[in-house]
This record gives sequence, structure tokens and C-alpha cells, in this order.
Amino acid sequence: MLFGKKIKVGIDRDLYEKVRKIADVAGYATTEEFIEHVLEKEMLHFEDMKDESDIREKLKGLGYIS
Repeated sequence: MLFGKKIKVGIDRDLYEKVRKIADVAGYATTEEFIEHVLEKEMLHFEDMKDESDIREKLKGLGYIS
């Protein structure tokens, strides 16, 4: 884990169950470990962003916002 202390984040129960199944099949020790891995991987897209406008453009390019 790259970021240190943990906090709780709420997600939809149906989504969590889908993620739990995938994490299990993929061999992760916990669902949380899988979620952290996916988030860390996605955050790599933003490592070189200098300011909010760079982030906004990257999010648009990735299809997260319009």
C-alpha cells in the first residue's frame, strides 16, 4: 500500500459483492486489497498532472467526466 493510514469508504452493496467475487477469483487475500490495487493502478494516470485543469482534461480523456 502506498498511502499509509486507512479510512473507510462506502460503496453500493451490489457493487461490493461483484468486486468481492472478482477479488476472490483473482486470488487477492481480501476484497480491500483488490480495491486498493485497482485504485493505485488508476491513479498512475494522474501522476504527472500539475494542476486542476490538467486533471480535468485527463478525466475527460479517460471518459470519467464530460
